Amino acid sequence: MGIRKHFEQKLPDEDLKLQDLSLEQEKAKPELKFDPEIEISKVAWQEMKEDLEDAQESNDWYLFAQRAMRMKILRPDKFVELNIDDRVWQRMKQGLEFYRESNDWWSLGYQVSYMRILQPDKFVELDIDDQAWQKMKQLLEKRRRDVSWWQFAELAQAMKILQPDKASELNIDDQAWQGMKCDLDENREINDRFNFIELAMCMKILAADKVEVTDQGLEITMLPSESFKSEKKPRPERRQF
Repeated sequence: MGIRKHFEQKLPDEDLKLQDLSLEQEKAKPELKFDPEIEISKVAWQEMKEDLEDAQESNDWYLFAQRAMRMKILRPDKFVELNIDDRVWQRMKQGLEFYRESNDWWSLGYQVSYMRILQPDKFVELDIDDQAWQKMKQLLEKRRRDVSWWQFAELAQAMKILQPDKASELNIDDQAWQGMKCDLDENREINDRFNFIELAMCMKILAADKVEVTDQGLEITMLPSESFKSEKKPRPERRQF
């Protein structure tokens, strides 16, 4: 609580009295709550399942993996309802081979990151070898040269999810970070909500101290805000002569 004196009612030389003070109530901080069981209704969940089935029937395994991953993060307790059996898993793997053969390393990296979140225990079967990693790094460097920071952020965060122990190889330097921030601000200004949210998510993953895939999905550990604050330089001493 703060204390505020009514100076406008008293002269500066008058004695301060208790009744001249008023207590200033602090505004209560909003309580941030998101309960998936409440927010994601049975109807909404059923619609998501229908969209997932549509992606499966059209053999769009990239879209299937993306939607399934998001549903798992929202409701890990209902993951079993998605019916991702060995047959479905093999179909998604076949999609990866298509991307590899066509040198589509962006789609490969993204879909593999979805699949890792879906079933982390089967990640070893995806065979993301050093060749694939190096190809993705080459594409990442091309995005850097082209100053395509939105696409750079998307690929970099997918690679960090795939190989968190190799995150230093992504080389997220000040130029890349400022470029991403500039794109983020631009999307904010033009009210492009989709790109803003997507880029913000990518930047959070890239800034995270730790990224871990568990049975519950993607867990992100951020450094305390104080860790990002630069040390204040001491001001030069001012002398009067």
